[in-house]
Amino acid sequence: MKSALRCSGAQVPPSRKHVEIYFIQKGHCEKTAREFYQHYAEKSWINPEGNLIADWKRCAWQWIWNR
Repeated sequence: MKSALRCSGAQVPPSRKHVEIYFIQKGHCEKTAREFYQHYAEKSWINPEGNLIADWKRCAWQWIWNR
């Protein structure tokens, strides 16, 4: 069960490598992945409402969509 949660994007914070792989799979470069990772790492993976980000992949998709 633990591995299923990790695959779904539930592991927060994610490893930088997993973020890079996700962005590459979505057709973006490692630089964009590093920008995303750095941005949220600086915020301790906390969303604007003050809660821990529950699904980093959803957050990453929004980051990509808004680019």
